[in-house]
Amino acid sequence: MDLLPTDEQAEIVATITTQLERDFALNDLASRDGEAEVIDSALWSRCAELGWFALGVSEEDGGVGYTLAEESLLFEALGAHATPGPFLATVLAARVAASGGDAPLLAAVLSGERRVALAEPEPTTDGHPDVGTVVRGTFRLSDFGGAELALVLDGRHAAVVDLATATLRVEPSLDPLIPLATATFDTAALCSVDDRTISLAATVLVAAELAGIARATAEQSTEYAKVREQFGRPVGSFQALKHRCADMAVRADAAVNLSRLAALAVVAGDVDARFQAEAARVVAGDAAISNSHANVQNHGGIGFTLEHTAHRYVTRAQFRTRTAGTHRGHLGELLAASPST
Repeated sequence: MDLLPTDEQAEIVATITTQLERDFALNDLASRDGEAEVIDSALWSRCAELGWFALGVSEEDGGVGYTLAEESLLFEALGAHATPGPFLATVLAARVAASGGDAPLLAAVLSGERRVALAEPEPTTDGHPDVGTVVRGTFRLSDFGGAELALVLDGRHAAVVDLATATLRVEPSLDPLIPLATATFDTAALCSVDDRTISLAATVLVAAELAGIARATAEQSTEYAKVREQFGRPVGSFQALKHRCADMAVRADAAVNLSRLAALAVVAGDVDARFQAEAARVVAGDAAISNSHANVQNHGGIGFTLEHTAHRYVTRAQFRTRTAGTHRGHLGELLAASPST
């Protein structure tokens, strides 16, 4: 299977990368730390105009008409730039609205008119929340700044609800660019689907974002190793650092290729699509965490400072591995259920 992007896909990635470098430069992100609304309305509308939210929506529904494969390339680029914002919730909410046949909701999400936060179940002493035509319970809510809607996921169902109906309590966040709260809902959903493909898409897109983090940190360490000198020599010539960078490159390559394979498997409807998605999520998560930590170490003393950008990948990798469910257990279940060979 050819995992390399086509010329058309490469052009999409180039356009996305140009926009990210202009509007989400790593060194400029510090000014947004701790803000409830990390992306202003004008910038969010610009992302919508570029079609980022509509990549996987059919042309008949007002989208661009691509697939999860192109969406995964978008999220790979978002991860590589540690991009803040409710991109995951927005892309998935568009899928829910399209699947549920809610054209006005879909149009509002695709245009950026109505922003969407991500709500995930928070287990409590009363059990797990309910998600369906009625959403009831307590959820972890991320990227709620400026949002009017919330996408609620529980791995089996997906629902879009009016965020105004929720009781919010702001919580401290591990990632200063992902505002976090707990939200309590007891309300009818605006649109609800019992569709595991939404959960599968979420798994693939988060894997792609984590793969982007793994790739970016490997590249950041390699570039630093070329220019930083000690004892009159580039530090990249030292065996210990050279081996760490090589390990990072291998992990990143595996993560990127597995996430792309998973996206293609889902698009093709392969029988092992869920296994590929879960495997990609686990491998990409491990690669993102390992590489982001090694990246800090490779930069020495400066890598541990807030002035450097290395810490952004550390916190983002930790947060994203906790987004849209846990997957190591799911992968183990799939392996246990597969026929012995």
